[in-house]
Amino acid sequence: MTRPSSTPSRISADIAASAAAVAPYEHRTITEQINYWARVGMQIERSASVTSRSVLAVAAGRAQFSGLTVDERRAAHALIDAGIAERAASERFGAAARAAGQTTVSIDDDGYLIEIAPGGTRRRL
Repeated sequence: MTRPSSTPSRISADIAASAAAVAPYEHRTITEQINYWARVGMQIERSASVTSRSVLAVAAGRAQFSGLTVDERRAAHALIDAGIAERAASERFGAAARAAGQTTVSIDDDGYLIEIAPGGTRRRL
């Protein structure tokens, strides 16, 4: 049996790290774990059921949690958490914080935690 073709793509570092942590327990490679998560998400979004529409409406802020079952609430919270994580991973707050006089921390290209002073001075922690 031939393997399906693949397309190179960029994955956020936090997703890759999560997949690396989970994959061995699920007996998958990191790529297989990310593909599994993508397929699960794809199936959820493709689902046209009233339940999934209700969960998506709550997660988008167009409906109330009170109309959902306990399991549906968990799903809505998971969608909200995923959206927050995705947005937080793409936002850059350091420059604005330093402009306001605050010291920030970041990770350098070598993976070390660094402190960045408002003036731009960097110090490895």
